[in-house]
Amino acid sequence: MPISLLHRLAEHDLPIAVNDGADVDALRVLSLAGHVRATIPKPVRTIDGYGQPPATVIAITSLGRSMMKRFPRDLMASSARP
Repeated sequence: MPISLLHRLAEHDLPIAVNDGADVDALRVLSLAGHVRATIPKPVRTIDGYGQPPATVIAITSLGRSMMKRFPRDLMASSARP
């Protein structure tokens, strides 16, 4: 989920590389929403299909920080419970 990635990114010094394909996809959503500034390379065609080069998060925007306040991590954890 993109908002949980946003919380994880906030725990690290930036810039930071994001390698996992699912996290890069979530990062695309965050970037399009204006929550982060990031460089996200296009997927690269391989013999097996496509590979995703690492993306780099440069900054969390003020809008992204506002979203983290509106959707705190503890709220996210409680909503994931059945």
